[in-house]
Amino acid sequence: MADVKSGSNDLMTIDALALASGMTVRTLRSHASRGLLPSPIMQGRVGYYNGSHLARLTFIKEMQSAGFSLSSIEQILAGVPDDAGEAMLHIIRGLLAPWDAEPTTTYTPEQILSLFGASATLESLTEFGDLVGAEFDPDGNVTVTAPGLLTAAAEAVKVGLTPQGVAAAGEVVVNSAREVAACFVQLFRDSVWSQFVEAGMPEEDWNRITGIHARLQPLAVQAFLSAFQGAMTQEVSSALSEELGSGAHDVVQRLMRADLGARN
Repeated sequence: MADVKSGSNDLMTIDALALASGMTVRTLRSHASRGLLPSPIMQGRVGYYNGSHLARLTFIKEMQSAGFSLSSIEQILAGVPDDAGEAMLHIIRGLLAPWDAEPTTTYTPEQILSLFGASATLESLTEFGDLVGAEFDPDGNVTVTAPGLLTAAAEAVKVGLTPQGVAAAGEVVVNSAREVAACFVQLFRDSVWSQFVEAGMPEEDWNRITGIHARLQPLAVQAFLSAFQGAMTQEVSSALSEELGSGAHDVVQRLMRADLGARN
């Protein structure tokens, strides 16, 4: 089936689009069924695709390479116009860049057991499935969307904490992180984005908006880490007071001196 042209925009058959995007026709049809790929331009009974379709497919590939799941990409693209070109999708990618998810990682059952230590069993590690976004294949291999969280959980189990307790603590961490993230995103929307939209989203302001958004990551991380460190110190001191009574202060001071000596 030959490609056709419409003005300055090349129109492509689905086979040509698959070739240009580096995807299979089957993958394109799957994306279309999920709403990730807009409907083709119909000419008679034949559907054609243009540069906007190709730009969207490129965006999807980049997001997947950065660790975003198709479900996440679907949510992101839900509010993007079907005819969004490469420039607009590039800007959206820029807004997401500071918050790139971790690349997904696949482990064999043996690697999972090695990660958690000799005493671990696959049954005891099922607690972490939902926490790290685990997906299992027929061979027992597991793909996780949060390998950093899995590694942290494994280290905690290795030092003697129970898998059930670590999983519960991990859920608290994840939920707290989501609350903090929602707070900062809403702050950005109320303080910056809403004014930008009201002004008609002028093109000359896009770089300023993405710049402000990029600075949110270090600010949010710094605030969260500082608050967590302070809270952890208070909780440890309180626990020591309960366990050791009047001798808690001396113990804390000795621990602080030992930690300082270890760092030096």
